[in-house]
Amino acid sequence: MDDGYAAICISIKDQRQDLPEFLIHHYYHLGIRYFYIMDDGSEPPLSELEDLGVPRSALSFTYQDRATRDPRMQMVFYDNCLQERGKLHHWIAFFDADEFLEVTSPNQTFREILEEFEKIDHVGALGVNWRMHTSSGLLTRPDSARKAFTTCIYDDVENGGASSDNRHIKSIVRPSKTQSHFNPHKFRMIPGVLTVGEDGDEIFSIAWRPITRQRLALHHYAVKSRAEYEEKVHRGNGMTDPKGQQFWDHVETMPHVDCPEMAAYDP
Repeated sequence: MDDGYAAICISIKDQRQDLPEFLIHHYYHLGIRYFYIMDDGSEPPLSELEDLGVPRSALSFTYQDRATRDPRMQMVFYDNCLQERGKLHHWIAFFDADEFLEVTSPNQTFREILEEFEKIDHVGALGVNWRMHTSSGLLTRPDSARKAFTTCIYDDVENGGASSDNRHIKSIVRPSKTQSHFNPHKFRMIPGVLTVGEDGDEIFSIAWRPITRQRLALHHYAVKSRAEYEEKVHRGNGMTDPKGQQFWDHVETMPHVDCPEMAAYDP
């Protein structure tokens, strides 16, 4: 998508070892050519990294000093992406560095899926369900998250997904039809415009929908290895609401299933 049809906006702090794989995956396998890297006070700034695995022309950096940041900096960054970059793109995806999009449809590209929804005037955003990965029992950082973490939490199909965090969605929005953020998962649309799932179903809730991934899946590497999770707890997050031991226990103790599909991607 060299014409800028779609872009990704990402709020991130310090994840210099994680960022290259995220960029490489979405550049080479999804065709994204524009990444807005909103740096929440990384030391050193992520813009100083010499090699992030994709052409430098695909990257735009915005740096926020930690001393003057907003407690909800992730939301400030998202609004900045919408206001400053929205006119340049038909769609902007708002993901984290531990979230990797996969096109699961065998018959369509990512662009073709977006173009299909763009033809529907009242659709302003597409909500994609999580596929949340566990630590897979790893204690230390592997070379590749996609190839190493091949166990996921269950979908709880028997109960309509009621006990599964995979009900969560993240949003790919049409900036021309989006007013602002609602939370990190969902956005406020202009009047008469909806956020829908991959089946065209309206997403009424603030962050959830019934779990389907026949067309798109968002692989969420929520904990990674034990060492990486401890790093995550230490650095906090863009909403000043860091995860702790309780979240680790929540992910690691619920029923798990095999999910090796992302390990097939190379690079």
